Amino acid sequence: MNLVFFDIDGTLAIRRDVPASAQKALHDLRMNGSIIFICTGRSLSYVKKNFYKYANGYICSNGRYAMMGCCETLYDEALSKEQVDEIIRRLEPTGCSYAFFTQNSGHFAGREEDFETMASAWDPGFMKKGIPADMKAYNFDVCFSSPEMYQAIEKALDGLCILNPHGPHPTADVTIIGADKGTAIHAVAEKLGVPIENTYAFGDGHNDLCMLEAVGHGIAMGNAVPELKEIAEFVTTNILEDGVKNGLAHYGLI
Repeated sequence: MNLVFFDIDGTLAIRRDVPASAQKALHDLRMNGSIIFICTGRSLSYVKKNFYKYANGYICSNGRYAMMGCCETLYDEALSKEQVDEIIRRLEPTGCSYAFFTQNSGHFAGREEDFETMASAWDPGFMKKGIPADMKAYNFDVCFSSPEMYQAIEKALDGLCILNPHGPHPTADVTIIGADKGTAIHAVAEKLGVPIENTYAFGDGHNDLCMLEAVGHGIAMGNAVPELKEIAEFVTTNILEDGVKNGLAHYGLI
């Protein structure tokens, strides 16, 4: 049995749209006996709502939560209140906006003009204003108004977090050091009894570096950041040029 992990944005889909060739490739992959996991910075509710028909399981929140099927939790590493407080303490002087994510909702703090910018990347009603004291948060995004603000955020979070900017969109999702996509992949493989040499991962962004390093076979999309292509075992074609299909075919998985 093989485990195959897919990032969403820029790898498996553009927003919620999965190319037709990737849809067929995933169907064939499952028919051939492989187990498919979505592996993303997105929250569980978003992934299940929009991508449930493509996967057997989900790794969400940049590796802080993993689920098999509809309800079997395989890994759960929520942020502590102390971690959330420390992140907010570091972010406040930068003037940026940010949103923390539970598995079912996003919680925004910052400039009013940034709310719609951040909310537009999620399903309607997902993002809410204000940070509840009792939320069970797993990760967070930041929103910045200039390159200088982005650099200030990077400096403020240095040693604690790694940023994954979203191209031209003025936001970045964040991996909190200590638990990432790679950590979750190892936990899932161990729980399911699958050796690492039978694991594969497809990605395109900076938050996929740990994912490709964790698996037996790492595949970078043709549209991936240069750093990911450098460590990939194989570089496939772009997302809109049958990248998923061609990558799976290269390894004889379909």
